[in-house]
Amino acid sequence: MTPPNETLAAPNVKRWYMRPPVFAALIVGLAVIASIFILISLKAGQQLLVGLVAIGLVAVTGLTMWALRRHIGARVQVESERDHFFNLSLDMLGLIGLDGQFKRVNPAFERILGYSSEELLNSTFFKYVHPDDISATRAETRKLSAGEPSIYFENRFRCKDDSYKWLAWAVNPEIQEGLMYAVARDVTDRKAAEQALRAESSFRKAMEDSLSTGMRAIDMDARITYVNPAFCEMTGFSESELVGHVPPYPYWPDQGYEAHQHNLELTFQGKVDRAGFELMLRRKDGQLIYVLFHVSPLIDSDGNQTGWMAAMTDITERLHAREALEASHERFVAVLDGLDAAVLVSDMENNALLFVNEQYKTLYGIDAAPETVCDIDQRHRNRWRRHGVAFDIEEQDPTSGRWYHIRSRAIKWVDGRTVRMEISTDVTERKETEELHRQQLERLQATSRLITMGEMASSLAHELNQPLAAITNYCNGCVSRLQNPTVKPADLLPAMEKASFQAERAGKIIRRIREFVKTSEPNRETCEIADIIEASIGFADIDARKNSVNISLNLDEQLPRVIADKIMIEQVLINLVRNAIEAMHATPLNDRNLLVRVIRLRNDQLEVAVIDRGHGIAPDKKARLFEPFFTTKPQGMGMGLNICRSIIEFHQGQLWVEDNPDGGTIFRFTLPTAN
Repeated sequence: MTPPNETLAAPNVKRWYMRPPVFAALIVGLAVIASIFILISLKAGQQLLVGLVAIGLVAVTGLTMWALRRHIGARVQVESERDHFFNLSLDMLGLIGLDGQFKRVNPAFERILGYSSEELLNSTFFKYVHPDDISATRAETRKLSAGEPSIYFENRFRCKDDSYKWLAWAVNPEIQEGLMYAVARDVTDRKAAEQALRAESSFRKAMEDSLSTGMRAIDMDARITYVNPAFCEMTGFSESELVGHVPPYPYWPDQGYEAHQHNLELTFQGKVDRAGFELMLRRKDGQLIYVLFHVSPLIDSDGNQTGWMAAMTDITERLHAREALEASHERFVAVLDGLDAAVLVSDMENNALLFVNEQYKTLYGIDAAPETVCDIDQRHRNRWRRHGVAFDIEEQDPTSGRWYHIRSRAIKWVDGRTVRMEISTDVTERKETEELHRQQLERLQATSRLITMGEMASSLAHELNQPLAAITNYCNGCVSRLQNPTVKPADLLPAMEKASFQAERAGKIIRRIREFVKTSEPNRETCEIADIIEASIGFADIDARKNSVNISLNLDEQLPRVIADKIMIEQVLINLVRNAIEAMHATPLNDRNLLVRVIRLRNDQLEVAVIDRGHGIAPDKKARLFEPFFTTKPQGMGMGLNICRSIIEFHQGQLWVEDNPDGGTIFRFTLPTAN
């Protein structure tokens, strides 16, 4: 900061004799002249005259010293007051050399820009000017160097934190002293406000110019004061042809003059309908258009009304569209009457029947006019209570026994209100076909399971032979020991327990086969996926051991229960696992690994993957893998995977195949969880 006792350079005083050095020289000169006069007088012997001159000289000298002291005191006081003003000024004050170096600055520089006086003194002014403002600042400096004051100019000045502030400068040069007296004011906030105002003004102007709605303002004398480009485009008149015009306006048609005058009077009376009013306008080229006017008062900042602003929308196409819509209504009704579906449109609040087609009249025996309250039986009302407005269901008519696909949703009616539209389509034949297909699919699935058991018969026989042979051996051993009269019952207990265990093992195999091949209705229920996989692997493990295939399981912890028919999912898993075992018949023994993995997906589904290391599937065959009667096996029927996909889709899941990156194939399918 600048020390308080530091003073500004003295201004250039125009009266030369008032300068202290000149004034002191005059006093000294006068004293010298008096001394010479005294010496001459003494030599001439004029002591009285010498005394008088000495007395006068002393008086003049004292008076001069008193005046000089008073002048210096006043000057010091002025300098002190100027320094005080200099240091306390809110504006930035400084002395700058003509070479652009700071000579002195007041504390406002540090408060506003962050630089201390020590940092600024003897540093170059242009060091802090924004690069984009240097050219304009140098132009001002050249004017100042020529002695021309700069009343006002702006530039951006770098602060100590590397930000920039806008400064407004007023500079007065003093060429003789080589100095410029500068005053700067921080106008950053004002510039920001101006920029925001310009941006807002530009935005509003751009918004008004981009509007497709015509805008027109009139004053309290009905004189047009403003129109936007959209208004000019609609009417065909330029802004200069409209602004300043009073009624009748150029775009008023001859036929609709009275209507325009009447609406203008309503506007000034404040009785304009808030919904607006429709008018016909005549364009400059004579074409007639229809527009919708919305009018609102213009209020100034003092709350006084200065006029009216009108928003105008071209509705010519809308009116033509309305006419076209009315013309097409008859065609629409004719099309609906020709449909096989029954169509009903009713009011959602009072069930008033708005429209029914001929098929609906035939189906339900209702023939109502638009104002008739819908007299629909209890079935319709119960359906609406259960499903609400929007639903898509299939129901069987208890009277006729026929099935109908019923879709209902809310739509906007021609008068703008929301109504209920219900469409009923007779799907009895489709339902009968689906039922026949379901029965055939069940028989096909049962046949497929029987074929699977037939293909596994030798393996199952071998699996049953082991516990049966063990039972025979244990029983024969017990018979032999019983022939010895000394044998005790306790000695036979271990053998009989082992025989019982083997009998349970054989019974479990037979029970599993019986449950797998029996014919039953699909029964989807909540069950554990781990139990299904365990039962499936129990079957497939027989073939796996026979073909030296190692089956491993990888199940996520705490898997949720699934909704499935256990037997049908077991059929899918057995089919996929047996296909994987057969695919690895040429795989080296050490690589015959089959992985069954179950993971939980984010969409409330489980994914089951059967991963083998077999020969894989060719791309051309993969695309047809799930087609009926397509097979890659010499003895296959080509129905196994097709049935598997049907079963998974019946469970609302998906089945697909991928290549195994490590070699082989991955079959994946999903099942919904009980959630």
